[in-house]
Amino acid sequence: MAQQIPKPFQDQLQISLSRLPTVVGSLLDEGYSENIVTDLIHIGRGQFSTDEMVSELEKRNRLKLLLPWLETRVKEGCTEPATHNALAKIYIDTNNNPEKFLRENKWYYSRLIGHYCEKRDPHLACVAYERGQCDRELIAVCNDNSLFKTQARYLVRRRDQDLWLEVLAESNPFKRQLIDQVVKTAIVETCDPEDISVTVKAFMSADLPNELIELLEKIMLENPAFSDHKNLKNLLILTAIKADRGRVLGYIERLDNYDGPDIAKIAISNDLYEEAFAIYKKFDDNTSAIKVRLSF
Repeated sequence: MAQQIPKPFQDQLQISLSRLPTVVGSLLDEGYSENIVTDLIHIGRGQFSTDEMVSELEKRNRLKLLLPWLETRVKEGCTEPATHNALAKIYIDTNNNPEKFLRENKWYYSRLIGHYCEKRDPHLACVAYERGQCDRELIAVCNDNSLFKTQARYLVRRRDQDLWLEVLAESNPFKRQLIDQVVKTAIVETCDPEDISVTVKAFMSADLPNELIELLEKIMLENPAFSDHKNLKNLLILTAIKADRGRVLGYIERLDNYDGPDIAKIAISNDLYEEAFAIYKKFDDNTSAIKVRLSF
C-alpha cells in the first residue's frame, strides 16, 4: 500500500491521520485509483474528521466511495451524526430505499438532510423535516412545490396552535389550497380525537366560520370515528347559525344526538324561529314547539 502512494502524501499521513481527507482529495485530483482511496479510508479507522472527508469527496462528486466504510461504522454501533448524514446523502442519491432510512434512522440531522433533499426530491425533504419537527422548513418546501396534502397531514398530526395560526393567517397566499387539503384529506384520515380537537380549535381561533363549517361537515359525513360526536354536531349547527343560516335547517333535520333544547333557544335568540320549531318537534317537545308557533 505505502509504495503506491506518492511520498509527499505518505509524509503527511505519517505526521497525522487527521490529514487523510486532504490527502484523499489530492490523490483523486491526481487521478490515482479509487481502490487506493477506499483502502486508505479503511486504514484510517475513523482517525479523521468525517465531515472533512465528506466535504472533500462531495467537492469531487465521489461521496459514494465512502459507502462501505460508513456502513461498517454503523454496524459497529457508531452514532456520530456526520456518519449518518453522509449515509443519508448516499442513499438519497442512489435511491436506495431513502424514505425508510429517513423515517427510521435516529442519528442524522433533519434540517441538514432536509435541505439536501429539497432540489432532489421535495417529498423526501418533507420526511426529514417532519422527523425533526422543522416546521418552517417543511411549510416552505410544501408551498414551493404545491405539496399541500403533505402539509395538511403534518399540521393535523403536529397539533401546534401557533403554527396553525401562521398558516391560516390572511397573509398566507396558500391558505385556500391548504384548507382544501385539510378538509378533503387530512381530517378524514385521522382517527385521533386530539388531532380533530386541535384542528377545529385552530379554525375557530383563526375566525374562519365558513371554513369551519366545511371542516365539521366533512368530519360528520366522512370520518366514521367521529360521525356521532355530540360536541362537534353542536358546534356545526351553532357555527351555521352565526355564519350560514341557510344550512341550519338541513343540519337540524339530518343530524341526531345534539343538544336540541339548548340550540333551539340560541336559534330563537337569532330570529331562527322555523329552525327552533323543527328542533322542538324533532325532540318531541310539543309544548315548546307550539309556544314558538304562537309567539313568533
